[in-house]
Amino acid sequence: MPAYLFTAFISAFLITACASLCIEPATRTVFEFPFRSWVENIAVRAKGDLLVTLIDHPELHLINPFKPNNTTIVSSFPNVLGLLGIAEYDIDQFAVVAGNWSYVTDETTAHSYSIWRVDMRRFEAIDGEVLQPAVVEKVVDIPEAIFLNGMTTLSSIEKTILVSDSGIGAVWRVDIANRGYQVVIEDKTMEPGPPYNLGINGLHLRDHYLYYTNSALELFCRMPVKPDGTSAGNAEVLVTNHLGDDFTFDRSGNAYVTQDPGNALYKVTFEGNVSTILGGPDDPLIEGDTAAQFGRTVADSHILYITTNGGLVNPVDGPAVGGKVVAFNTRCA
Repeated sequence: MPAYLFTAFISAFLITACASLCIEPATRTVFEFPFRSWVENIAVRAKGDLLVTLIDHPELHLINPFKPNNTTIVSSFPNVLGLLGIAEYDIDQFAVVAGNWSYVTDETTAHSYSIWRVDMRRFEAIDGEVLQPAVVEKVVDIPEAIFLNGMTTLSSIEKTILVSDSGIGAVWRVDIANRGYQVVIEDKTMEPGPPYNLGINGLHLRDHYLYYTNSALELFCRMPVKPDGTSAGNAEVLVTNHLGDDFTFDRSGNAYVTQDPGNALYKVTFEGNVSTILGGPDDPLIEGDTAAQFGRTVADSHILYITTNGGLVNPVDGPAVGGKVVAFNTRCA
């Protein structure tokens, strides 16, 4: 085993050993970005690294969760303000949303959105220095989109993804291999509205269902879908009156939903029970939580990595702070 992998394994083992005992605190800051940084979304590589997007800078960062205060800029993207959704559509190959949304004006720029691919298979970096860059290229512009946001993989074989459009309340299917795209789902439960003008936000596929949040309507829903991403039935509302941004599932089918700007994380059990398990309206622990994903190694599969914007929309105590990646030991929930 290479020395750097051995070191990472030992570090992960020690972190996990302490975390599994629920020694306080049950959370730790993996990395904090500079003041007024908005960390928007997250994907986890099989080897354990975290890929996070920034919505206020067009940058994709790689973070080693086992090595504190360690980050590497994988790539910067030209001619856009920031990045949003990210998903692994094939082994160590990721699709990313790029476009123009400003938290200062709370406005999106129509016709500015595009999908990019980031091939990490040969990427190599040490202590923030890139030795072998990722292959980064634009897949396609989607000028008809209003506000592309969340993303999930539809088919790794066909290299297709689904992307939410928070501005028009719809889901786009994007064919990465053939660079094609089309709207495949529109529904009333996805429509935007006040006060956030954000309709469907986070979305993920699980067991032939498309799960999604609606920020304006404060809904968490699911809809059966066909293999091509089109609807196979009516939408089912699972949770009402709960803010929702992005989310993820554990192995048992429980959903963990971030609540920016609600500053809390809520859990929806497989049986449909809803409870807040971390943070709260007046708790700065995960203020502005935007997305979450579980670790993928043996050492951290129970650790939920949560991205935040530091409270840029709804700061808890005074001015906003830097966006963060926070590690939450779900065994302590």
